[in-house]
Amino acid sequence: MAQRIWLNDLRAQAVRRGNGLHPVEEMDLPDNTHDAEMNYFVREVLLSVSKLPEAQRACVLLVYVEGFKYAEAAEILDIPVGTIMSRLSAARRTINTLMGERKVDA
Repeated sequence: MAQRIWLNDLRAQAVRRGNGLHPVEEMDLPDNTHDAEMNYFVREVLLSVSKLPEAQRACVLLVYVEGFKYAEAAEILDIPVGTIMSRLSAARRTINTLMGERKVDA
């Protein structure tokens, strides 16, 4: 309870000194909106990833989506690091092929 009172007091002091509020016009806010083309591209990539064999898909998701290092992904999947690298290479080739076929069809 004492910690909660102390945190509330710190917040109140920041607001009183003007440190808690900043005019929106002065803030550098990132533009996180994506255009329709980017949304379409992301959808196509995810569709391609879903068509990968399970072993390749697991590697892609662990390394590219979850952000694990190759060694960490290898440990999680209980396979050698070289196998991770091989599966990722094959997955990239497959995705490039699938994405190329879609561009030709479009």
